Amino acid sequence: MTRSLTHRTPTPPATLTRSVVGTPAEVAAALAVLRESGRLMFADRPRHHSDGRVTVTVRFLDTARTAPAPVVRRLRRGRVIAAAAITAAAVGALAGIGYLAVQVAHTVQQTAPAAVGVVLVLIVLAVLLLRRKATCGGLHCSGCRH
Repeated sequence: MTRSLTHRTPTPPATLTRSVVGTPAEVAAALAVLRESGRLMFADRPRHHSDGRVTVTVRFLDTARTAPAPVVRRLRRGRVIAAAAITAAAVGALAGIGYLAVQVAHTVQQTAPAAVGVVLVLIVLAVLLLRRKATCGGLHCSGCRH
């Protein structure tokens, strides 16, 4: 297993120093990759551990990070458009509800006298019908024996 440690030693800014730890085959493969890419500057003697691992300190050119990647700040248009659409829909719905409420209020104001008149007529009819059932209208019935 190859593992790179992140400690730095004072070296020129274009080089990196790392310790490669792993089995002898893994360390040899890592050194071969650096050597073939032309980036290897220095490799010290391998140090053997009791568990069979090997540690080699290498210094190589840092060609992968010669310039930091530019920070691109992207406007999240999708979220802005979605928020605007939701806000517009909510405002439209509230405007529609307000318009309907105004129309209902005007209709009630215009038809209120007629509605009150109809309600009064229904109340008078209900009272007359209820009163008629309670009294005898002059016909012979079994309720009053008239």
